[in-house]
Amino acid sequence: MSPPEPHFPARFAPGGFEEDRAASTDAGRAAAKAARTNYERAGIPRSHLRPCDIEGRDGTRLPDCYKVRVPHPNGRWGMVFKAQVIAGRPRMDFVAFGVRHHPAESHALSVYEVASRRLNG
Repeated sequence: MSPPEPHFPARFAPGGFEEDRAASTDAGRAAAKAARTNYERAGIPRSHLRPCDIEGRDGTRLPDCYKVRVPHPNGRWGMVFKAQVIAGRPRMDFVAFGVRHHPAESHALSVYEVASRRLNG
């Protein structure tokens, strides 16, 4: 029998999450709330986390960041978390929620662009 999959504690600071949820569709708001509830209760499973590009082709800069697809495994939305080590223990801090990839003609920001702006100004 293999050991259980590691889960990383998730922290959602006030502000950004509710702002991102408010800007989403009804389906996006529901998916975001369900993911947050799950991640706060049980942590984020390692298999849900994928590293973000440190420097993306779209000009984003997301060092030490990980993305999750919402709902898992291939949802339309995503969350970006910044990996932290606090008192020797890993933790994932929420940065942004939103649509992963918009149509090419759209001028809306992706979740990765929102995250990069929040982290880098």
